[in-house]
Amino acid sequence: IISETPNEGERSSSSSHWAYDTDGFIERGSIVLSIPSSDPIANDIDALTNQCYMKAIVLVLDVKSDFIQGIILNRPTNIGVKEGMKLVRPGHGEVYDNEIGSNVGKEEMGAAIIPHRWKVWFGGEVGGPFSDRPRVSCLHSVTSDVGKNVSEEVLPGILLTSFDGARAIIEAEGANPSDFWLFCGICGWETEAFYREMNVEGLWRVVSSDGGTILEELNMLRCEEEEEFAAQRTCDVDSDPRNAGLHTWEMLMDMIGKEDEAHESEYSFGDLMLKEWATKVLSFSLQEDRSFLMSDYIPNSDGEEEIFDVSEYDPASGMRSSSVCSTPQSSTVVGALIRASSAKRSPYLLADQGFHKSVILVVLDDEESSQGVILNHVTTETITLDLEGTNVEIPVRYGGPFQDLARGEGDSKPPLVFLLSSPSLREASIGVEVGTSGIFACTKQNITKAINAGLASVADVMAVQGLSMWKKHCSRSGVRGDIEEGYFEEISNNNIGNVWRRLLSQKPLSKDTVDENLLIAAEAWAMGRAVPQDDPVYVFGSDVDTEALADEALRRWVKAFFL
Repeated sequence: IISETPNEGERSSSSSHWAYDTDGFIERGSIVLSIPSSDPIANDIDALTNQCYMKAIVLVLDVKSDFIQGIILNRPTNIGVKEGMKLVRPGHGEVYDNEIGSNVGKEEMGAAIIPHRWKVWFGGEVGGPFSDRPRVSCLHSVTSDVGKNVSEEVLPGILLTSFDGARAIIEAEGANPSDFWLFCGICGWETEAFYREMNVEGLWRVVSSDGGTILEELNMLRCEEEEEFAAQRTCDVDSDPRNAGLHTWEMLMDMIGKEDEAHESEYSFGDLMLKEWATKVLSFSLQEDRSFLMSDYIPNSDGEEEIFDVSEYDPASGMRSSSVCSTPQSSTVVGALIRASSAKRSPYLLADQGFHKSVILVVLDDEESSQGVILNHVTTETITLDLEGTNVEIPVRYGGPFQDLARGEGDSKPPLVFLLSSPSLREASIGVEVGTSGIFACTKQNITKAINAGLASVADVMAVQGLSMWKKHCSRSGVRGDIEEGYFEEISNNNIGNVWRRLLSQKPLSKDTVDENLLIAAEAWAMGRAVPQDDPVYVFGSDVDTEALADEALRRWVKAFFL
């Protein structure tokens, strides 16, 4: 039960609005709330890989025997829209006048005349704001004949239309863009998967609500924080895209009597990761000298909206753009020891957390790809060496998610590569030096021979399984492109020895050694290159440093996938 306090935008009781838990019954117009899992590991995996749908509020638009489709309601952006469906930075959206030179279609606040803009909501990853084929829809409450003719009713008093339909209503009724909520993107589930996630895993809760509740919340999310008069308006904290609609989610949980459950996860690791996702995907600074443009909106010739196959959509595919082509690079990177970016906001916070503060040895760089092995992730597995009748175990390190390209499809595990840093191996012709790094790649037989000959000790050996790979789509791609774009930094030859020796002190992974191993890895990473002491960057609405959050994300990644 909610209402709006005039000056502060806070909620209080009002008998005119209602919401209740439907006990799993779902239909068009239902509200689906994303619920944190009761399994801590499952929660961590969601926070690491699927931030977009955490604590989402989904309005169901279609329910079929095999598929359920909807739009996310509580993900406002600060992006505006110009004619032709080009996304623009905040404050630069199209100004719409019903009559040229008039103030019709504008609202006045004191002496200021404020233009109404097409403000974009993130509706889902399929056909989202940065998709090549955006899926656009508009919610509204214009119940005139024109409004009904070009729309479908979702809830009493709430209608859904296309962008063209919204513009037709404006032209016929004298409405404004601010009378509509423009959603870009959809989300959905296979029906069987949805019921399994709801009934078995407890990840979704279905709610029925009146249309007034939904409209009131959408109105409070409309504010644009860059507008100078925002402080004078009844804006909710969720109107800032960086808050990711968390307050709105808590409100609906309160309305269905689940306030204790909602507040248990407040300010959690998952909330912090969701806010960082929203900061990256939904919120853009006016100072950013970048062009956030969406492809032209071109409706099908028959006027029908295209149906996207959500079951085959890969959300990770759009997380990182490919490198930009340029002049071919002549310098080789084979043998280089590189470390992950030292940027205050780690590029590996929201995806590929295993690369955060990683140390990688580049072992191959050809026309098709660059390949390397991560050195700082010790696993729970060990490999046994037979040294003149004595069995000695050394820990196996995770080198990356790819197998050696020469391995057959039927092999279950990538091969092991043994690494050893010893000048004596060059003289003894044991192993193959990786570039000019002084680090030698060896077989198990090579390692045994070197140790038995007194050229090395067991403590000097790393056993690595798996590869990290950078595919080349143009001349500037590969690991060299990632280095130039700031995802990685080269470690100077003078520091390689110190980094290598520090990593050798890591122990086989266990619950008791995970924190110590991560500390050693961070120290080795820091040895690679001096880090400038810039002011910390904080997660929106918190006192948590984003670097500390990235460190915590890495720790949870290791525990979730290796322990």
